[in-house]
Amino acid sequence: MFEERNVVVTGAGRGIGRALALAFGRQGARVLVHYGHAEREAQGVAEEIKAAGGQALLLQADLARKEEALRLVGQARALLGTVDVWINNAGASANQSEAQGLDEIARFERMLAVDVLAAWICCRGAADYMRAGGCILNLAWNHALDGAPGFASQLYAASKGAVISLTRSLARSYAPRIRVNCIVPGWVENEWALTRADSFRQRVAQQIPLGRWGTAGDIVNAALFLASPAASFITGQVLLVDGGEVMH
Repeated sequence: MFEERNVVVTGAGRGIGRALALAFGRQGARVLVHYGHAEREAQGVAEEIKAAGGQALLLQADLARKEEALRLVGQARALLGTVDVWINNAGASANQSEAQGLDEIARFERMLAVDVLAAWICCRGAADYMRAGGCILNLAWNHALDGAPGFASQLYAASKGAVISLTRSLARSYAPRIRVNCIVPGWVENEWALTRADSFRQRVAQQIPLGRWGTAGDIVNAALFLASPAASFITGQVLLVDGGEVMH
């Protein structure tokens, strides 16, 4: 479906980003695998795409630094020439190792830098050399729409809520040449989830109407659809992929 198409996935070394990069690679796309800190994992993703007969390029940039985000956009253009799909998957965490030693304000600033400012820089830069009919996909968080308690949730909700609003504004700005949509996951199985107690995992599943955690594959399916010709009349939309936990 994506033969001869160029796809950029930010934060492609782990989790959902990894699944997205591999999926587009399997669909015939040439994939630029971006990573911030997970170099070994990102190299593995690129090697896996190539081993399956696909094409992959590797590019590092710390998106917490605006100059690095600008460099990513420029180097992607130099490597690919044009882009058909740009996926802003990379996100900062209030809990991950890179945030250790930072106070609450510094953590918030870092999250806004990665999730919002870098996404905005990448969207604007990619649009300049995206082929007509191309699309941008941003990833957000379902509780940005209804709220959740706790310090980390405040950060996620603020940053991902901004991503949702940015998506809608850019969709209007870039239409009709480029489509911009937002995928909004809920609870998704990842490395962090697998470290949680069974009792916690069961409680989460019970609060989801479809009765289970999401998988990276669920997000991949949404992305493949939104990036495909089947979604050519869809832009500015927020697609919740959370088993019905938040109904908006």
